Amino acid sequence: MFHIFNAEGLKAFLYTLPALLISLSIHEFAHAYTAYKLGDKSQKALGRLTLDPIKHIDWLGFLCIVLFGFGWGKPVNVNTRSFKNESKGMMLTAFAGPFSNFLLAIFCTLVLKILIVTGAISPMLNSGAGSILANMLILTIQFNVVFAVFNMIPLPPFDGSKVLRYFLPYKAKQAFDMLERYSFIIIIIFFVTGIGSYIIVPFVNLIYQLIMLIL
Repeated sequence: MFHIFNAEGLKAFLYTLPALLISLSIHEFAHAYTAYKLGDKSQKALGRLTLDPIKHIDWLGFLCIVLFGFGWGKPVNVNTRSFKNESKGMMLTAFAGPFSNFLLAIFCTLVLKILIVTGAISPMLNSGAGSILANMLILTIQFNVVFAVFNMIPLPPFDGSKVLRYFLPYKAKQAFDMLERYSFIIIIIFFVTGIGSYIIVPFVNLIYQLIMLIL
């Protein structure tokens, strides 16, 4: 949660904003691009084949991020009838978002590793602009790990639910689809009770440990 109503909180929010927007844009772009490549050409007409964060921001979701520390991007509306295999196409499109965040986290980790090995990180930390860039790199890693894990929760409306659904037998799919009606309630329960943290935090910490092995 960002305490934007005081100077320090607002400064912290503005400092982390670029990393947040990069993570969000990559995630939604990956959904749109995958859907487009699988046959849903409406993504181009809708203007979602871009990394421009303005095209991917849901302003209510963004406000929730600012005020409560969690939120969402503008959903990518997918025309599954354009896919050769609707079920598989939806699964791949859903998986693309979290997977893109994971790949970006790995990429930024490798860049940070190169900066450390070459010694380039030291002069960066000794300059104002360089220090900001180095911290931005670390924040981008952190945000993308959290985005990837958070969105792979195997319950509606998270991306992980669409991935899990693909692998379920037919009867289980029908029962699982009923959960979609209660998506909003699921979200409220997750964050009001803190259950979401118990699920997300262990996986986030595990990935951080793996990243530390690379560094």
